[in-house]
Amino acid sequence: TLYQGLIIYIPQKQEQQRFDELKQIVEREREESSAPVQTKPTGDDTQPVYTEEENPAVYSDIVRINDDFRGWLRIEDTIIDYPVVKSSEDDPEYYLHRDYDKNYSFSGTPFIGAGADENSDAFVIYAHNMNNGTMFGTLDFYADKEWAEQHPYIHFDTANEDRVYRVFAAFQTTIGGENEFKYNERAGKLNDEEYTAFVKDIKEASVMDTGDRPVKKSQIMMLSTCSYHSEDGRFVVAAYRV
Repeated sequence: TLYQGLIIYIPQKQEQQRFDELKQIVEREREESSAPVQTKPTGDDTQPVYTEEENPAVYSDIVRINDDFRGWLRIEDTIIDYPVVKSSEDDPEYYLHRDYDKNYSFSGTPFIGAGADENSDAFVIYAHNMNNGTMFGTLDFYADKEWAEQHPYIHFDTANEDRVYRVFAAFQTTIGGENEFKYNERAGKLNDEEYTAFVKDIKEASVMDTGDRPVKKSQIMMLSTCSYHSEDGRFVVAAYRV
């Protein structure tokens, strides 16, 4: 009914507005960090000297709001432009239905899963596939090879560095299914043999093939969301750091 639709739609819209506010905070910090900085003149110089000084504290305000912040995730031509958090290993899904301010939220906040963090050999970022297209609702664009080739890069900037990852696969699996790909259990530290086997399994499971894969051991980031191809379905995009 219309009433039921509004009950779902209005909170989702409000939750997205909060993420938009956080994005504006980051954009303002980024502008300020790249602005020319006046330095004192040296010697007989009478004119102030302006230099470009990089400010590593682009996310300082965001971290002050929530120190579970681990990075900011962006994919061009999608709505994916969100902070990513990580809670304790005691409650790894804490943010499944909590917003960035730790209040109850239907949409939740993208979070790094159990057993790994942003510096592990492989890690997973989870977010809901919202029916209004927010969160990871546009992630399955990567099922289309042409779209994937046109959008090969994913940006994930931590508080200390800007990172770029190149997409090399996208796959579906079903939790508890007969041929379930337990990608989440392979996050964390990987030796060379485990890494090579993992990349091979990801490529074999991929629903699209761009012909790309990491040529040497490079950190793997996976973005995971619900998929409606089956009950308990998952859609995952895999990318390696460049």
